[in-house]
Amino acid sequence: MSNFLITFSTDIYQLLADSEEYNVLIEAGDKSEGDFKVFYAHSIILRARCSYFKTGLSNEWARKEGQVTIFQKPNISPKVFSIILNGTISLENEDIPTILDLLVAADELLINEISDFVQDHLLEHESAWLKSNLVLLWSKIHPYASCRKLQERCLALICKDPLVLFGSQDFLFLDGSLLVPFLKLDNLQMEEVELWDFVLKWGLAKNPRTGPDVSLWTKEDFRDMEATLRECIPLIDFTHISSRNFYDHVWPYRALLPESTLEEIIRYNFKPETCTQGVTLARRLQFDSCLIRPVHAAMLASWVDRLGQRRYLYEEIPYRFQLLLRGTRDGFDSHTFHKLCDDHSRTIVIMRIKGSNEIIGGYSPTRWMTNEGYWNTEDSFLFSFGLRGAIEDARLSRVSKSRSYYAIRLNGSEHGPCFGDKDLTMRGKFDEEGSCSCQKDDYMESVTNVGSFAVSEYEVFHVVRKMN
Repeated sequence: MSNFLITFSTDIYQLLADSEEYNVLIEAGDKSEGDFKVFYAHSIILRARCSYFKTGLSNEWARKEGQVTIFQKPNISPKVFSIILNGTISLENEDIPTILDLLVAADELLINEISDFVQDHLLEHESAWLKSNLVLLWSKIHPYASCRKLQERCLALICKDPLVLFGSQDFLFLDGSLLVPFLKLDNLQMEEVELWDFVLKWGLAKNPRTGPDVSLWTKEDFRDMEATLRECIPLIDFTHISSRNFYDHVWPYRALLPESTLEEIIRYNFKPETCTQGVTLARRLQFDSCLIRPVHAAMLASWVDRLGQRRYLYEEIPYRFQLLLRGTRDGFDSHTFHKLCDDHSRTIVIMRIKGSNEIIGGYSPTRWMTNEGYWNTEDSFLFSFGLRGAIEDARLSRVSKSRSYYAIRLNGSEHGPCFGDKDLTMRGKFDEEGSCSCQKDDYMESVTNVGSFAVSEYEVFHVVRKMN
């Protein structure tokens, strides 16, 4: 229940029972459908209390019969209009379709108080319905700026549990213009190959003549599917699909991809050292990184907390990744590293090996310093996200328990982060050839086959626990 005491609704509802001296006649509903009613009101009150009517009652939008302005709203039902005009709004006994129609009408009439109230009611009292009918809800509210609260809830639900959208039968009937915003989501907790499979499934639903067996497709079938998926394909990041999955899930449909995209993907997979950054990423990063995506951050946080086979969703990560240093922004030398990163514990170092897209790095729970010596810890680790950044290519290498005394090496100001005696070492200017090296020593396994290298980019993050 909500009383909008200072809005137009309270003022004009008193006039509904008294049609004398009115100068505005509002025709709500559609006569042809038999759902129609006339409301009487005063233009001064309407204009004063609702900015919409300042224009709505003009000669361009309404017609006059004598001294009375006739204003027609066939798209707003009498029931909804009566709720709007009432000074007291109660939604407890209203059905969901009526509430959604009220929300749309409030947006059209620019009545933000009602719009906010309706959204708060749905979020507080109808959360289960929202989750079960997300496609219907999104189709209804997507165009309206005033529905931002509900839109954000929908996007948050989908990011945390994509199957709420992609796993529902309603997904197959979603209009393409409504699907695109979901494919652009920064922190969608879904592997790229899964997303591609769902997009294909959606495309097939839009083309019922085209069967699921791609080997039987005709040229016309491919043309129809290409037209259907034209806006979606650029939003799939094929570089984050492993070679095996690319061959099984994408290659049979290669005729759907633009030639330039297919050429880039093939080059990225078979000769990654010739690509500076691969195909343009479909998603902008949710957090400040040039090297990893939210799904990688979730995996790193899972390794920090030793979750084993379980993995955090991005929304569940109990940490913030605070960027301390980026090579291309701050510099690649060891002195810059110590200036910006010393005395910070719980740091993640991530780097891209020059001449390839191979991403490796390490986590240290201890502080970096310019002293010489070692930190003894069993919680540090090295990692690799491979050449494509696909999660299935990720590798974890923890420090050997018998060698934990040498887990983190401190080697003066001329060296940057060093893990073990030889496992991952950075010294001097890290973007110069031979400045970095990897050789298995104190950790369980090596994270790269490249023994000596330079980096084209590296970042250091401080892993900070979120405040509840």
